Amino acid sequence: MNLAGSAALQARSIYALILRRIRTQYAGSRAGYAWAIVEPVVWVFVLKMAIKGGGSGVPPIGTSYEVFFATGIVIARTWRTAAGQMAAVLTRNKRERLPTLYRMDTLYSIWILEMLTGGVALACILSILGAFGYDAMPYDLMFCVVAFFVCGIYTLAFALVFSLILVIAPGLGHFKGIVLLVGFVTSGFSFVVDRMPASIRAVVTWNPLLHVIELFREGFYRGYECRSLDLVYLFVVTVLFMIVGLAGERALRRHNTKETVVGSEEDAFI
Repeated sequence: MNLAGSAALQARSIYALILRRIRTQYAGSRAGYAWAIVEPVVWVFVLKMAIKGGGSGVPPIGTSYEVFFATGIVIARTWRTAAGQMAAVLTRNKRERLPTLYRMDTLYSIWILEMLTGGVALACILSILGAFGYDAMPYDLMFCVVAFFVCGIYTLAFALVFSLILVIAPGLGHFKGIVLLVGFVTSGFSFVVDRMPASIRAVVTWNPLLHVIELFREGFYRGYECRSLDLVYLFVVTVLFMIVGLAGERALRRHNTKETVVGSEEDAFI
């Protein structure tokens, strides 16, 4: 089979897995779809009430805390949900010894579905806020779309490396939730990194997700520039994660193939 035929076959497989995941994850209820919107909205208003209780009514950028929080929370939540689910399916399928190609197609289907869900949720939340009179219209829509696409690429690269680490060292799986939570909290969805103390800024800027959110906000808010945004760092980390993740997956695929062959020979001998 040539390259085009192989790509078409894989695309059909991923499409079928996406449809199956939609049916199994949200079968019989629209609550699953609604939760992708409800959860970020809850975060937005909880943070808003916390800020209100603290006596600060002026957002660091923009005209409302609601829109400011929404531009960060949805992206951070999408990253956390997608990366967690992709890591879970790779490590689970590794234990169940499912075919490697099926495992990767499942990963890609989760990635596509979760990023589409996150994009739709972000558009819906901003539209709802706009309907209630908030200034929720992006200054540069295409810039925001590109930034969200960058978020998708980084999410895939991170999930590949994270899954590889969990497969090599299964014991670290106990800390998976903690790692994702730390990445989520330090992503900058609730603060502007340039206004943080230097000691804190020096720590949180190591989180590539923070640069993704700041990139999105630069396109969303007119005239906003983040001095801490480092696109070179984001690019290098993403490319490095992608190369290491794909190379590691390929190496593990060969290793698993050898184990399968040996196991089949032993079963045949018995």
